[in-house]
Amino acid sequence: MATLQTRTLGFIAASLILGLVRPAVAVTPAVTIAPTETDAGKIMAAVENRATGDRGTARMQMTITDGAGRSRSRVVQSRTMKFAGGTKQLMIFESPADVRNTALLSVDYDDGAKDDDQWLYLPSLRKSTRISSSDKSGAFMGSDLTYADMTKKDAKHYTYTLVKPEVTVGDEVCWLIESRPKTAKEQRETGYLKSLLWVSKAKLLPVQSKAWVREGKKLKYVKFGRIKQVAGIWIPHRISVRTVRGKQVVSTTVLEFLRYKLNDPAVTAADFTQRRLEKGL
Repeated sequence: MATLQTRTLGFIAASLILGLVRPAVAVTPAVTIAPTETDAGKIMAAVENRATGDRGTARMQMTITDGAGRSRSRVVQSRTMKFAGGTKQLMIFESPADVRNTALLSVDYDDGAKDDDQWLYLPSLRKSTRISSSDKSGAFMGSDLTYADMTKKDAKHYTYTLVKPEVTVGDEVCWLIESRPKTAKEQRETGYLKSLLWVSKAKLLPVQSKAWVREGKKLKYVKFGRIKQVAGIWIPHRISVRTVRGKQVVSTTVLEFLRYKLNDPAVTAADFTQRRLEKGL
């Protein structure tokens, strides 16, 4: 799920790594870029266009901890598939019982001029509701993720600036890049004013980010850990999202991937309809 990466889990301001909690699904050719590159736009284009697989499935545990240290865990199943013009993702909550079969269907268009479509299904209401653009910066299921974090944002709507040509995060040598939305509309929909991205030069994906939240004078920190290869593709298997106001931690969400598979033939177009959304597990 995750990226969670190039077209998985968006950057925090551009969707937490181009699609934060969904499997990588881009099918563009592999790209190469020199570690000495200083053009931030070229670096981010290389991140976005790195080769990945299609038809992803995943099962993850989401643990949400509030400022008082109280935690609750949820297990989520997800599947993603590329289509002509974009990507579709279905996320269904497996447990606990009070959220079982709650589901989110996202249709993420490559064309940034077209609004992405999202529907949330709540079993208690027995119907799905379309998420409006004005609601996409809101929290998803009480987590530190927003609905906008579930989709990839068009790089043309952002300005990228190289802050530092080389910094080290753990064992990763990175570029430090600032990302800013170009329009007030993009700020409202994502909920972020700007973000900093630490991009691994070796893996061509962010290993951490820091975002300035548009409302509430908050900061959001994301760390991508347990990065390992799946079908030859680097995938973070642990994502930690922490929201801070001043010196106080407001809440933290940790995603742990229990299973992650790419190029799964079991994923079909029939998985991404409102009828399937409302069917549950």
